[in-house]
Amino acid sequence: MTSAPPGVAGRRFVVTGGTRGLGAAVSRGLVRSGARVEAWYRADHASAEGLAAELAGAAGELHLHAGNLVEPAEVRRVCAAILAQDSRLDGFIHCAALGSFKELLEVRAAQWELTLNVGARAFLLCVQQLAPAMPDGGRVVALSSLGSQRVVPSYGALGVAKAALEALVRSLAVELAPRGIRVNAVAAGPISGTSIALHPEAGELLARSAARTPAGRLVTAAEVADLVLLLLSAQAQGLCGQVLVADGGLSLVL
Repeated sequence: MTSAPPGVAGRRFVVTGGTRGLGAAVSRGLVRSGARVEAWYRADHASAEGLAAELAGAAGELHLHAGNLVEPAEVRRVCAAILAQDSRLDGFIHCAALGSFKELLEVRAAQWELTLNVGARAFLLCVQQLAPAMPDGGRVVALSSLGSQRVVPSYGALGVAKAALEALVRSLAVELAPRGIRVNAVAAGPISGTSIALHPEAGELLARSAARTPAGRLVTAAEVADLVLLLLSAQAQGLCGQVLVADGGLSLVL
């Protein structure tokens, strides 16, 4: 994005999974646009510190918070710590996801719970904790994927978690709209350089997707982040409970 979208600079946002992959792209876009970002990550301190060093001279600010989204008590702890620093918050972006690339018949009970707890339950718990700190005009954005509506090989429980996430977006959008808080989502297509690299057939999956995409290439993490920033801006006032698809047209021809 060539310039900061209206209503982003000077604002304060929480980004879960905010130091790697798509989450890092969102944090990067916000900080470079002059926003204050509270980037929440689980345990990869090296990636978090690397992103902080990269953005040290940017227009905005990046603050790091380590915490496990699996545990409700940990969610409450990190949210309380963020709000203790400043009781006002302008938005929340849920980029965190965790799971194994395997077929559903191979998913163990513990893996199922872990995937849904991080991908969907943590989103709800964070919104419950953070929405009261958002004034009229607050924004909430969830990062979903094509796997919420389409069958992706070896996507297992991850697709179910994304479908649950989108259902939460719709319900929360209706509940929070009277308070002036807009809730939306972005569903991204396959993106090289993100967690898709852990897929057992990543190379073939990415190549096949790129070949079928009408745009002739895969979308990038930066392009998805641009769409997230748009939803956080004053230019998206009319969107409520929507899932915007960023995939270069891939889902139109699957």
